Amino acid sequence: MSVCVNIVFMTKLDKAKVELQTAINNQAVLERTIQDQNEQIKKALEQAKKTAQQIQTLNSQYTQSQAQVTKLRNKFANFNLEGMAMTEPDVLEGKVNRASSRVVENLTTITKPDQFDEKVTNNTATTN
Repeated sequence: MSVCVNIVFMTKLDKAKVELQTAINNQAVLERTIQDQNEQIKKALEQAKKTAQQIQTLNSQYTQSQAQVTKLRNKFANFNLEGMAMTEPDVLEGKVNRASSRVVENLTTITKPDQFDEKVTNNTATTN
């Protein structure tokens, strides 16, 4: 009978060892998973900070552009172009010409029309 009890005891012991090893393996997997998730959270927080900074920059630029638009609207609101055209057409023409030339200069600066010009190279290829 002691052999039988001993075998049962050994089987229970082996089963307990397997369960313990399974628990150790599961804990290792859980720790790696937690570490991976913590790293993902850190990356997400860093990305959120970058996004918040970009949003703040865009909001600042938007505020500046709105201020510029308001300034221009107020400037144009002060002009009575119709009255000036009737009473001082030469003055109005000069203003329009100067403004037009500034617009052309700004467009030229912004678009850089020569950016796609190819540089002339000495092509010595021969054809037979």
